[in-house]
Amino acid sequence: MTTFAALPSPRRMLLASLLASLAASASAFAAPGGGVVISQVYGGGGNSGATWNRDYIELFNRSGAPVSLANMSVQYQSATGTTWQAIALPSVTLEAGQYFLVTAGTNSTSVGANLALGDQTGGINLSGTSGKVALSRIPTAMQTADGGSDVIDLVGFGSANRFEGTVAPSPSNTTALHRAALGCTDSDNNGTDFSAVAATAPRRAGSPLNNCGGPVAAPIVLSCPAGVATQFGSAITALLSATDADSAVNSAVILSGAAPGISLVGASPAGGTGGKMEVTLQVDASVAAGKYPVKVQFGNSDGQTDSCTVNVAVAGEATIPQIQGSQAASSYNGVVMSTQGVVTAKVGSGFFLQDPNGDGDPSTSDAIFVFGAQAAGSVAVGDLVKVTGTVDEYKPSGAARTYTELKDISAVAKLGSGHTIAPTNVGLPNADLARHEAMLVRFTTPLTVNQNKYLGERGELTLAYGRRENPTNRYPAGSPEAAALQAENAANELVLDDGLFTTPATMPYLAPDGTVRAGDTVTDLTGVLDFGAIGGGGAAFKLQPTETPVFSRTNERLPAPVLPAGVKVASANVLNFFTTFTDGKDAWGRSGQGCTIGSRTSASECRGADNTEEFVRQRDKIVASLKNLDADVVGLMEIQNNGDAAVGYLVEQLNAAYGKATYAVVPKPAATGTDAIRVAMIYKPAAVTLVGGALSDGDVINNRPPMGATFKSLASGGKFSLIVNHFKSKASCGGAGEGNTDPGNGQGCWDKTRTQQAQRLATYFIPQVVAAANDPDVLVIGDLNAYGFENPINYLTGSAGLVNQIERFVRPHGTPYSYVFDGQSGYLDHALASSSLSGQVAGAAEWHNNADEPEAIDYNLGDTPQDQFTMDPYRASDHDPVVVSLALTPTFTDVSGSARMAIGGFSINRLTGKYSGTVTITNTSGQPINGPLHFLLQGLPAGVSLDNKTGMQGASPYISLPNAAIAAGASVSVGTTFSNPGKVSITYTPKLFNGTF
Repeated sequence: MTTFAALPSPRRMLLASLLASLAASASAFAAPGGGVVISQVYGGGGNSGATWNRDYIELFNRSGAPVSLANMSVQYQSATGTTWQAIALPSVTLEAGQYFLVTAGTNSTSVGANLALGDQTGGINLSGTSGKVALSRIPTAMQTADGGSDVIDLVGFGSANRFEGTVAPSPSNTTALHRAALGCTDSDNNGTDFSAVAATAPRRAGSPLNNCGGPVAAPIVLSCPAGVATQFGSAITALLSATDADSAVNSAVILSGAAPGISLVGASPAGGTGGKMEVTLQVDASVAAGKYPVKVQFGNSDGQTDSCTVNVAVAGEATIPQIQGSQAASSYNGVVMSTQGVVTAKVGSGFFLQDPNGDGDPSTSDAIFVFGAQAAGSVAVGDLVKVTGTVDEYKPSGAARTYTELKDISAVAKLGSGHTIAPTNVGLPNADLARHEAMLVRFTTPLTVNQNKYLGERGELTLAYGRRENPTNRYPAGSPEAAALQAENAANELVLDDGLFTTPATMPYLAPDGTVRAGDTVTDLTGVLDFGAIGGGGAAFKLQPTETPVFSRTNERLPAPVLPAGVKVASANVLNFFTTFTDGKDAWGRSGQGCTIGSRTSASECRGADNTEEFVRQRDKIVASLKNLDADVVGLMEIQNNGDAAVGYLVEQLNAAYGKATYAVVPKPAATGTDAIRVAMIYKPAAVTLVGGALSDGDVINNRPPMGATFKSLASGGKFSLIVNHFKSKASCGGAGEGNTDPGNGQGCWDKTRTQQAQRLATYFIPQVVAAANDPDVLVIGDLNAYGFENPINYLTGSAGLVNQIERFVRPHGTPYSYVFDGQSGYLDHALASSSLSGQVAGAAEWHNNADEPEAIDYNLGDTPQDQFTMDPYRASDHDPVVVSLALTPTFTDVSGSARMAIGGFSINRLTGKYSGTVTITNTSGQPINGPLHFLLQGLPAGVSLDNKTGMQGASPYISLPNAAIAAGASVSVGTTFSNPGKVSITYTPKLFNGTF
């Protein structure tokens, strides 16, 4: 270590003492005369009408001496919350009067002017009007609600329940909280220290210094190169210098990062105040290849210091394992290196190179990716080559780690050909695939397709050992079990790529039937282990295959579920079925049409098919899906909110597919919401009767109001009420407030709103529907946008007492799921029965005709070069339908077998033209036949009607008998009167029922 130093002058010693005394007066909790304080707070970033697209917190050193931010953090807590969120601060020193800007989260980066990232940045979303911001002396989230002794400065604003002195006022989307005197005022009273009327004015470390009074020492100004580079065996030097406007720089020392052969020489201290000190950083020819971050500290005659880091890069030659190393990043990062190996695979952007011998160390990879399409053009698989390039730690967008590669290739020399590398056997789950990065590997465990969403767009399939279940589909959100399953899932993922890095002209890995389904498996998967960006964002380990993968159809396309007899009820998401298209046309051939959201109507608000051709494909798939389900009652989600036009058109097409009038529309309720989509119902009049009209709940919490209707089974007479729901989506956190931002526990955005929707459903709408039906049997279905054990479902199956039929009937036979997201499966589509109805549920099932299929085979045109559309019920939506069979408790019984029914002859009234007859009913059972009793006439000829009927049961008229019962052996007579304008022979089958129709 080489050091150059001198004693400070008496004048500067006096000034330093004065500054020290000023700094020493600062209390630990923002006392008057304190050091670093919070000087501005802005939480409106990205909100509607916002000035900026990001929130920010501004810090200010109001003292007269430098203050280090090392190990500190800024933290946020909601107005009444108890949990802190932290953004750690870097190890930098704020000069006296210097500002420091921390940029935070946003509701939308496209709303407000772009605020460039600050001196530090983090993902915390601040409230725009109420909350608590703290400067903490620890880098991690404070563990007590008030922060205790970890708090250096605290600002509570709006309706915050903690603050200094009195609470600060509420800022807005266009104003920030400003500490008075440009940050200098600190009386420990937020209410008087801060105002919220001034426009935002974020200041950074590079902004002009603000002298709060008293002398301020000028900083040391450094001039250091960011780095120097040389080849092993060649020496190099670099000149470093420093000045100080009110002192003399007189010392320089290497603090860290040096190696033998790296030193400071030729120091020339400044001749006086404001002069320049120069020193030479010398790198000898003996310094080994590598990268050395040399930190040099300069000092002045008043005891001030400042430092800079010069990255010394010495190029050389090393083996691939040496370059990779056993740490997360290569020690040669940024250094030009030469290495050699065998080419194992070529891809669109380069090739993979593997050391044929390796180093025998399992902690180091034996291979590396060589980036550069031009370099790849000069090699072939099996070539032994020597490559020279810069070692780089490539970090794909959204990745949490880097990937070691060679870039900026300057030389590729072929040393031989025909070499082979034996693949290394690996398996999943595997939490440490990094030690095999870029290597040729074979997965010995069979792998299951967990996602195929990006097959058409990127040629990718997400694989895992077995099928990964979304943690909150099995365990409550935030539970240790859910966290453990998420960690297990994270270690159990591999993305199979196609080596192209562009949209493939032909979708890979499809079976002869034009699909590869989630749940299908592949064995002995062999290829090179890549790491990079994946579809949907983020990054993952990817396998670029060197042998063609062969998939097995282990998840067959099955027909619609067959359930025990009963009234079959289905929940079906129809994936934005709009009869108005984004090109302004509609299903009836009209032009200039639009879709409505609130008060806006335009074609751009339409969400389904872009044109007539796409619409026909979409329509036919949905009709095929619904016809295969063949349910008696169907609840629909994501159908256009245009009155009954879209649902009416769908029923017309469905009936055309049946060749008869099979379905009818449940007329829309009063409130269908202001969204472009709504829920709807259709039913079979031959199976059930609609009792009364549909109800809905247009409360403001329901962006898509639930719809309820009551039905009576024609087969049993039993009634039940169906409520169809579509809760708020998990996506798009823009505008989300406290409780609705994504907490990172699997529930996504808007959990608070969905839970409030569940509470409103249970406490208001279900009771309303039950009262209207005068019957307690209720089935709640639909897309609740919450997995099986998330807060809304836990409330409905807990406090509200509904019974989860998916858990009851599907879970015992395997993982229940109706949706695949991010390579994990779970069910967002539910069937929840009231306790009175649950015992009448004969079965429930999911039909996996949609979620397991690639998105690229749906109705859309032009989204992939290859059109794999087929007219079948598969990929009619992105959600799977749910089917429930209700064995409703009969309200009547056929007792025809207990009686003999004799039909007498008919007479005609010449005056009226009416036909009259008598039926004698004799009890032959030996026991009384108890009432109420109804005589039913089945199969009357067309054109013949029963004039004295009591009512209709299905298509048959009936007459209610006045007798409370028929004793054993007793007989009763029933008169009948018919209209028979066609004068056809009157025939029918007599039936006797007891109970209530």
